Amino acid sequence: MMRKYMRTFGALTLALAVTLGPVAPVFGQQQGQSQNQQQNQQQTPPPVSQQVANQAAQQQASQPTANSTQGGPPPAPPQAKGTSDAAPSTYSHGNRAFPDIIKPYQEMHVPAPDMNNSKHLADFISNGKMRISVQDAITLALENSIDIDVERYAPWISEANLLASMSGSGNPGGLSFDPILQVLGEVSQSETPVVNPLTAGTGTTNSFSSIGTHQVIANFSYNQGFVTGTNLTVTQSNTRSSSTQSANVFNPFVQSTMSVQLTQELLNGFGLAVNERFIKVAKNNVKISDLAFKQQVITTVTNVENDYWSLVFAIKNIDVAQQGVDSAQQLFDSDSKQAEIGTMAPLDVTTAKAQLVTAQTVLITAQGARRQAEEVLLAAITRNPLASTMQNFEIVPTDNTYIPEEVEKVPLDQAVREALGNRPDYQELVVNLNSDSLNVAATKNELLPTLNVTGRYGWTGLAGTQISNGSVIPGEFTADLNDPIVNASGTPIPGEFLPEAVFGAPSTSHSGLSNALSEILHDQFPNYAAFFQFTMPIRNRAAQGANAASILTQRQDMTRLQQAQNNIVLAIREAQIALEQARATLTSAIQSRELQQESLDAEVKKLNLGVSTTLNVSIIQNQLQAALGTELQARVNLVIDKVNFDNVMGRTFSANAITVAKSRNAAPALGHETLIPGTHVDGSIDQHQ
Repeated sequence: MMRKYMRTFGALTLALAVTLGPVAPVFGQQQGQSQNQQQNQQQTPPPVSQQVANQAAQQQASQPTANSTQGGPPPAPPQAKGTSDAAPSTYSHGNRAFPDIIKPYQEMHVPAPDMNNSKHLADFISNGKMRISVQDAITLALENSIDIDVERYAPWISEANLLASMSGSGNPGGLSFDPILQVLGEVSQSETPVVNPLTAGTGTTNSFSSIGTHQVIANFSYNQGFVTGTNLTVTQSNTRSSSTQSANVFNPFVQSTMSVQLTQELLNGFGLAVNERFIKVAKNNVKISDLAFKQQVITTVTNVENDYWSLVFAIKNIDVAQQGVDSAQQLFDSDSKQAEIGTMAPLDVTTAKAQLVTAQTVLITAQGARRQAEEVLLAAITRNPLASTMQNFEIVPTDNTYIPEEVEKVPLDQAVREALGNRPDYQELVVNLNSDSLNVAATKNELLPTLNVTGRYGWTGLAGTQISNGSVIPGEFTADLNDPIVNASGTPIPGEFLPEAVFGAPSTSHSGLSNALSEILHDQFPNYAAFFQFTMPIRNRAAQGANAASILTQRQDMTRLQQAQNNIVLAIREAQIALEQARATLTSAIQSRELQQESLDAEVKKLNLGVSTTLNVSIIQNQLQAALGTELQARVNLVIDKVNFDNVMGRTFSANAITVAKSRNAAPALGHETLIPGTHVDGSIDQHQ
């Protein structure tokens, strides 16, 4: 008997340990997640953003001075800028159940988007002018870019999808890694008519009768799946029932049952590869979203730099056009005076006036181009261009063009390796290939038929109220037990029933739920079973199609990866050629401008000596203006080509002193793949000194 009790106690202990112990997927996944975070902090680069702009007083005190248009080093970059994430946690963790047990059943807090401009934007505006350097423009763009705001949600959405996949959502066989507790309560009352009162246990009367039943049911079940393809089910049921049937031994009676069942998949659905598939794919999607956010930051930085230098060109082009107007005006005034005293023909005055009108038209066009370039840059650095503080001012770039160092003369193989290691768009394809491999392995497993084995052990307990008739009183029992008490039609024979006086008082015994549970604990009524189930779909076309599609997708993505590599190689060569060409073009433009200036000076001397004409001077003036514009365009093109070269090589962050940071509590470092990239949830960016 002791061995029987020990077996029961061991089974219950095992069921309780499996149900409540730390092997539950929620606990295990949280610990695994923490370990993965520590391991991945040295593996996966986190997303990127920009430091907050310095305070207005500090900026005005440390404004970089404009460089000479003749070249020189670029403005010294500020201290490296990093970002932090002030989100309360990552969305892949969800609301914690402790100490607030109802927290997982409440809506997660997601801050509303901030559509206002950053607080530091207005600090740059003074006396109707916004004076910003290229680094300031980058900072403001990363604080206010709507494109970045939109892309920032992608990693958060991916983390929310990861949270859903960690519950087992989508797994074959419906395995739920989140434990499921189900409670069923029921109260019922029924009246059932009977045909044969005798066999129904309601008496022997011929009158119409019915059975009344009252039931109270309380059932509990616990279900949980594991990544091995195992499913655990623990059930505990309790029923209290009373009936008008007199034949029941217990009335009312209480019945309790408990069972522990384990089911293990052996073919389809077996192992980590298939059951962790969606979790691993969701983690890869988080990495891809992080990289996409990083790529958006790079794109934003590149675009705002190009917009900034385009505005620099537009402003300086106005200066060039104004010089043309001034020269034409000077020539027109000189010719008019000479015409008045009769030393110059009126036709020359007309020619000078036409030259002046042409120069004025060029100036008007340049002024319009400046306004357009200013609007483009303003849109890039503001979240809300209609804000009251964003009206009635002009942007004044404080940085000037410069001649960058020669960085384009890098061996092609070395440049390609650097670009492939730096570019987020290429790394996205690599991570996506890993997801393809997971899908191929999982769909290969799904080709197999389904075979599972199940073991179940259960216990039953029964208790209630039992009424026993009293024993026969000695000397009172005179009836002949051999005489029939009913006739052939079932009607009682008068005088043949035993009188109640011959029996003693009936006895009643009471027991309840505790007695039924005690019988379960003492294993008085055990039951157990073991069985298997084999399912094989004929032709199996659904699984074949899914597996073939996953392999084809993998092959397509492998080809797409090579395509991206080829495009990067071409882009590097084009960027190198463009940068080399821009340097040569600038050198040629400087020489051309110098020669045109010398030609103009000589022609003006000839005109003053009377051996040249206004037409000749006007022609050379036009040529000089064109040479000045060409040189200015060449200088800006060289800087823009350098920006584009850095973009192609994946050097945008290092070239602009932008660093990556894991969180607000950590120094810039490699982070885990589930980091929500970007800035604070309100869109602001922390400053790291």
